[in-house]
Amino acid sequence: MPDEFKLNNKEQRADEYNERGISYFNINKYDKAVEEFTKAIEIIPDDPDLYHNRGMAYYSMKKYEEAIKDLKKSISLDASQPDYHNVLGSVYEDMGLVDKAIQEFSAAIKIENDIPDYYYNRGNAYWKKGEVEKAIEDYSKAADLDSTDQIFVYKKYEALMNLGRMNDALATVEKAIKIVPANYNYLLMKAEVLIRMGRKEEASDVLEEVEKLDPGNQEAERLKKMIMQGDPVR
Repeated sequence: MPDEFKLNNKEQRADEYNERGISYFNINKYDKAVEEFTKAIEIIPDDPDLYHNRGMAYYSMKKYEEAIKDLKKSISLDASQPDYHNVLGSVYEDMGLVDKAIQEFSAAIKIENDIPDYYYNRGNAYWKKGEVEKAIEDYSKAADLDSTDQIFVYKKYEALMNLGRMNDALATVEKAIKIVPANYNYLLMKAEVLIRMGRKEEASDVLEEVEKLDPGNQEAERLKKMIMQGDPVR
């Protein structure tokens, strides 16, 4: 009984330090967060979450080597957590180590294949590597998993537009509009691609819908001027 009490008391103290660390992390006091997570690790040195949390704090401080060491430690203790791999991949990507980033994002996806952020992150890494088709495939997967998140749809749209694949870009936006018809940003994307395709009358109709949803929208006004002046979209 005394040993069990000591164990519970030990875990409780570690939890308190961990919670303090999370609180400091949430208000961007990353150095203080590191101190608290370190205290927790000194009490329970085999808890993967504690290393992950401290690794996140180091990452936020741009102390990449320290972050990598902690994140690798968390994975060595429990390789089944996709977020551990995802964060490590993000560190590698910020360091310009794109191949290692892709490896970690892929590991996260292998563990849990229905998280759009993992595909989005890997898509960004593929894009930086110049593997455009793989990037678009991952952006597509992210958008399919969550079409309500504008960034997933926009990145796929942007990639397709950069490649001049207007029909595919239009199809991407129209699919998103069917799911979230009141999202005027999707309508603005549709208007832009229609203008580039020379379908200016249709674009004008779409911009009228934007006006109803968000009167005075500046981007809509800019696109209207482009239609009137006959200038290409920039």
